Amino acid sequence: MARAQDKNRAASTQPRKDSVTWGPSSLQREYRRVLDLAKADAQVIIDSDGTSLVVELKSKAEFHTRLRDRMAQAGRFLAVYRANAERDPAGWANQTDFPYLAALDSDEVEEFSRELLAYTLDAAQRGTLENLEGNLRAWRSTAGIYESPEVLAQMTADLDPADIIEVFPPSGQDIAAAADG
Repeated sequence: MARAQDKNRAASTQPRKDSVTWGPSSLQREYRRVLDLAKADAQVIIDSDGTSLVVELKSKAEFHTRLRDRMAQAGRFLAVYRANAERDPAGWANQTDFPYLAALDSDEVEEFSRELLAYTLDAAQRGTLENLEGNLRAWRSTAGIYESPEVLAQMTADLDPADIIEVFPPSGQDIAAAADG
């Protein structure tokens, strides 16, 4: 019993981390501290088993929720991909959370699957989804270009090197003239 009380006291008096576990006795003794922490940053109760209460920063809890959703998406995609890897993506991409993959060829979808896994694990390690979501936007954009024949034709058209014009940043005089004019 004394050991459990020491454990509860230690948990409630430690410096603030992402989450804190509060035992019943420490919560009763230090309820004002719990309220002060909630005033400082939004908090979320992430676990309550009847013997303790786990409180976490709301931003961290939201990140974990979004990461869990992205990991579930990756798992669903990898299951469908592995079952259909030999088939054309246009035949099975609509079964995934990434239907735009139907516009890509098999090699590109294989590269997507490797990057999806790598970027998802990277997001978990770094604590941010920024790189993962940026990568997914890039793949969606690429697929959008492949789905639009006009844009794809413009991007793959032959380019005459004589049409290339070198562009320089504006000089101080150019900026001053633009401001005066």
